[in-house]
Amino acid sequence: MGQLLQFTINGLMAGAIYALIAVGIVSVFKATRVVNFAHGYLIMFGAYFYFTFAVLVPQAAWAPDWLASWQPGWMMDMREGLPMFSPLAAVLDWLANVPRILLGLAGALLCNAALGLVIERTLMRPLMGQSVFAMIMLTVGLISILSGSAQLIWTSDAEFVPSLAPNTPIRFALFGQTIFLFGADLANMVIALLIFAGIVLMVRYTKSGIAIRATAEDQSTAYSMGISVPKVFSRAWVLASTTGAVAGAILATRNGISPALGLFGFSVLAIVLMGGLDSYLGVFLAAMIVGVLEALTQWQLGGEWAGIVPYVAVLVVILIRPHGLFGAKEIERI
Repeated sequence: MGQLLQFTINGLMAGAIYALIAVGIVSVFKATRVVNFAHGYLIMFGAYFYFTFAVLVPQAAWAPDWLASWQPGWMMDMREGLPMFSPLAAVLDWLANVPRILLGLAGALLCNAALGLVIERTLMRPLMGQSVFAMIMLTVGLISILSGSAQLIWTSDAEFVPSLAPNTPIRFALFGQTIFLFGADLANMVIALLIFAGIVLMVRYTKSGIAIRATAEDQSTAYSMGISVPKVFSRAWVLASTTGAVAGAILATRNGISPALGLFGFSVLAIVLMGGLDSYLGVFLAAMIVGVLEALTQWQLGGEWAGIVPYVAVLVVILIRPHGLFGAKEIERI
């Protein structure tokens, strides 16, 4: 029972990260009706941007010393006599990295937003009015461009980056069983869920969100109501890119950085298809289900089997519900 609870909680934490990644794919689809196959590589660029501003810039000769490692006097005093692996020592290690963590997040958000805007303005917007298939194939071509560019700009070697939160071990009892977690994983889950909830509320209640929903329903009608459809497209791509930057930073702290990080997007695309391309609720539930199934599969069968779980799950769901768990069924009138 204890291991079942442990792996279930681990799966829920992983599912929250999947949901954060999936929200970018859904946002672009809701606004443009285009499935962005290159979203995983936007996440990869976000991870590399975080690495650049959190690791490379603080190590530069011109950067101030406090940016690389913030060590005020009171922190040095607190370190004296602490065991190496004590929770307080982990918190102090994280505090020393706070300036470069904040710089890394700010740089990743701004640079990835600019990248998403450039892609939309230079590649996607000229295809407005053309077939959706042409735009989808363009995102497929982007995969090679972004992957190759990352290897040219940075190295292909995996790199270490600072965690977004203190990685202190946490133990607690649940239903009489001891559960063990890491603080960074718990914080990553909270960050992912807050961003996901914020985007859902924005799309539902703000003017920008209403414009996205109206454009998704009918672009011609949206134009006639005074909505700038090109601006809606740009906002959707920027939204997907910024959420991808946060997801990239989280994945970088968990798995390191390499161009292979972009492949993560294909697993999440399967989750989006399972939940429904235009349903935030659907992809959230699908992300949580797949996260738990992966964790339980890893527990029972080993990690090599966990990688196929999203694809098996989406095949089963699509056979029963072709539009996903909560996807809207399209009705064509003749």
